[in-house]
Amino acid sequence: MTNRQSGLIARFDALRDAHAMLKLKIRREQNRTLPDATNMQRLKREKLRIKDEMSRIAGVIATVIRGSDRSAA
Repeated sequence: MTNRQSGLIARFDALRDAHAMLKLKIRREQNRTLPDATNMQRLKREKLRIKDEMSRIAGVIATVIRGSDRSAA
């Protein structure tokens, strides 16, 4: 595994953890007696931004791995 692959995987893992934390925060906010709509919107927007970045990184990782598989053949 290259440094680039390791870095991408580490970034993906950090984003996955942040995404899970935001999911928990959203659930807590929803369960409040009076949820703060502005805070909910902010949390959901951030969760979506993270999910989008995770998708981009997953695509890059797949491309890098395919490229290294071809060069090894």
